[in-house]
Amino acid sequence: MADFRDCIFETPRLKLRCMQLEDAGMVSALMVPEISRWLASWSLPFTMDKARARILREREAARAGKMLPLAVEERDTGAIVGCVSIFRDADDPKKSGAGYWLGMDAQGKGYLREMGPVVLGAAFEMLDVDVIEAGAQLENEASFGVMRCWGMSQADDRWHYAPARERDELCRYFQITRATFDGFAVTRGV
Repeated sequence: MADFRDCIFETPRLKLRCMQLEDAGMVSALMVPEISRWLASWSLPFTMDKARARILREREAARAGKMLPLAVEERDTGAIVGCVSIFRDADDPKKSGAGYWLGMDAQGKGYLREMGPVVLGAAFEMLDVDVIEAGAQLENEASFGVMRCWGMSQADDRWHYAPARERDELCRYFQITRATFDGFAVTRGV
């Protein structure tokens, strides 16, 4: 089984690497109500203990080849500005889900657009999946914009349990297949 804990990917402005335990402080500090409200599993307060526990869980999933849990780091400053993860679906090994968020100061800089082709390409290759999907609450237009710029197409609306708020939430899902990604990457010169 593959071990993804040593993965590092770079874009012109970003370094994407597997989360490390020492990232807990920065990740905890970035998780504020304006971000948590859109995320299903990042509850507040997001303490250092919660951050450490999550990082340990996700590193174990990376060790088992089930997940790419990546810290988003600015190359110029070395600061963590967010997280992105691609995880294998527990029920369908040829399908993955994507989750992402950026801290408040990193939003609006085009970082998610920049990292999309790199993250999706790595996930298709390393996780060996045929489909990657992402979902967001119906009011989260910014996230739908990210999904579209990643080449994803709208799939369906369905209920998703959000443990951060202990309730089901109606979410809109987008997806991209490996074949579509390969064609999309070629047309964008990736």
